[in-house]
Amino acid sequence: MEREKVKEAKRNEIGYCSNYCRTCHWYNDALRKPAAQLLDLVKGHFEVAGWIDYKGGSSKETIKGLEILLKSACDFNCKGGGGWGACPVRRCCTAKGIDFCFECSEFPCKRNWDERGEHAKVFTADKIRQLREMKEIGVEEWIKKQWE
Repeated sequence: MEREKVKEAKRNEIGYCSNYCRTCHWYNDALRKPAAQLLDLVKGHFEVAGWIDYKGGSSKETIKGLEILLKSACDFNCKGGGGWGACPVRRCCTAKGIDFCFECSEFPCKRNWDERGEHAKVFTADKIRQLREMKEIGVEEWIKKQWE
């Protein structure tokens, strides 16, 4: 019983589009921690802010950007309500009652996966490859490979 709960928790850490939370910089704080350090540096040392301004940048905009990054982490995975709320792949999968995009008979559809589409920089060929691999070897086996 406990083993099944762990298995389900691991499956839920994979987004509908194949993003794996454990390797995602938004989920594992890889952005928030350095943003906090840089923000402290820029705010705490006038010479750093002055250097940014002197070199043609804007220390105020730098601070604003770092503050945005500091607040932009996922507290939950996308299947738990976190992540990108307007994600078209998530909306599509939940509407169809499937856990992963590859489970759809239309995968990969032009609506979400077209290389010239609105979200082409998000939903990339690499994600399609990962979803195909999951379908081929199974989700649990795919998770194991991520830890190798």
